[in-house]
Parts: sequence; C-alpha cells; structure tokens
Amino acid sequence: MIENSDFFKTVLDSLPEQIVVLDRQGEIVFCNQYWNTFAEQNGSEITDWVGLNYLDVCNTSGRNGDKMGQDVSKGIYSVLHGEEPTFYYEYPCHSPTEKRWFMLRVVMFHFQNADFLLLTHHNITERKRSEDLARSLSRTDALTQIANRRYFNTFLKTEWRRCRRSQTPFTLAMVDIDHFKLLNDTYGHQKGDDVLVEFSAVLSDFCRRPGDLCARYGGEEFALIWTDIEHTEAVKLAEELLIQIERLQIVNEHSPTKPILTTSIGLVSLHPQGMNELEILAKADELLYEAKQQGRNGLVAHKLN
Repeated sequence: MIENSDFFKTVLDSLPEQIVVLDRQGEIVFCNQYWNTFAEQNGSEITDWVGLNYLDVCNTSGRNGDKMGQDVSKGIYSVLHGEEPTFYYEYPCHSPTEKRWFMLRVVMFHFQNADFLLLTHHNITERKRSEDLARSLSRTDALTQIANRRYFNTFLKTEWRRCRRSQTPFTLAMVDIDHFKLLNDTYGHQKGDDVLVEFSAVLSDFCRRPGDLCARYGGEEFALIWTDIEHTEAVKLAEELLIQIERLQIVNEHSPTKPILTTSIGLVSLHPQGMNELEILAKADELLYEAKQQGRNGLVAHKLN
C-alpha cells in the first residue's frame, strides 16, 4: 500500500481543479498546483498561499459590500460550525477572453484530532453554456429567432407587474401581416417562411431596451412590448414600423390592400392599475381587429388612462 505523502500530493497536483485546505481559523495549510497556476494566470501576485487566511479575505470582501464574499463566508461558517454538512456556491469568474463559471464546494474532514475544511473550485463553464443554450431555445421561436409565445407570456406578466409597482407606462402592440395566406398560396410556404424571418428582423430593430420585447405570437401574428415610454412615443414607433415594413417592398401581388407586404397594428398604452395583463392583451387584440376592419395597413391606438 502506498503511504508516501509525495505520491498523494502529486495526485492532487494533477487534478484540473483548484484545491485548498483550511484549518479551523481559516488559514490555508495546503493548496495544489492548479490553485497556484490558476491564480498566476489570472494576475495574482501571491506566490505562497500557505499561511494566508482565506476567511479573512472573504470577510473583508463581504464588509466592503461584495455579495460573493458575504455568501461564501456564511457558507464556510455553516460547515465549520456543523450547521451544514457541505456548502455549494456557483459563481462567474470571467477572463478578458472568455466567460467562465465555477462551483465552490466546501466539506469538513478530521485528521489527527483536528478539523480541516476542504475547498474545491470546479470549472462548470460547459455545463452553464449548455444550460444557457437550452434556456434560450425554450424561449425562442425556431423559425424567426425572436421570442416565442411562451416567453412572451412570462415577459408580459413580469413587465406588467414591474410597471404597476413603479407606476411607469406600459404599451402592448399586436401586429398582424396583412393577407399573409394569399402570399403563401401565391409564392409557396418557403417564401412565406422567408418573409416571416425578414419581418421579424424589422420588428427586432424596434425593441432594443431591456424593457422591450418582440415575439411571434402565432402564425403571422406578432406582439411588441414597450415600457417606460409614453403613448405618443409608442404611436410614433408603431407608425414608423408601418413605414419600414412597406419599405421592404416584398411583393404580395394578390393582396387587395396593396401589391406589397403591409401590416396592421392594434396598440394600447396605459399606466397599469385596475387591470391585469390578460385584459390588456384582449384590448390590444380588439384594436388589431378594428385596424383590419378599417382596411388594414394601418394603426389603431388607444391610451386608457
């Protein structure tokens, strides 16, 4: 049986994880080679970590307002005092060239009548990228690459409640491509798909801020959310959208409205109070229907309060 301490240190040094051992006072009594290498690669000037107090560093960061420092200190103490058997913490640690995420794991072990804490930092970047991709795919319409109806419903509820709390203006516009079925029947479904993609790209240009969203609501119907802008500004945006769609000059020769692609918009603005998001959605749909009844290629907009 191998009992040589150099052998086990070599094993720990070969692991692609940052490993450090603390005593009960928080001082570092051991760190593996990858800990040193990672620190050096990320600009640390410390060459000898043994003897430094890891807990003091976390506590100082926490007192200076760093949330990670606060969370890690709390987690380490929970293991140290026997309140939890282990502590996990995921955190970003981005470099100038790539985004990276790590998971800190803390456990206690006993050796020669003394307690020690084992801390490992494991690179979970690939897992986080996979999770982000899955999350993005669940929110995105496969054809147009804008938000899908599922994410629209979530975003609508969230932004509606935020605007209601802050009493800031909220606008919802329902947008429908005029006579899209005629375009599909005339030029084929592939052309129809291409038009939906091009149409969505224009919508995206009108939603640049964090509180904005454009989504494919279903078929050739789309939805726009604008927050923190007044009704008059929202109307100007919608009117400009009508112009930009016509400027695409996409031929729809059998359309009774115009021989090019046009769109109809129903828009409602308000400061949320006394209504819920489903009622505002129904009102925007009602205004869209009114725009179609008035001959399409136009906007019907109401301010409710």
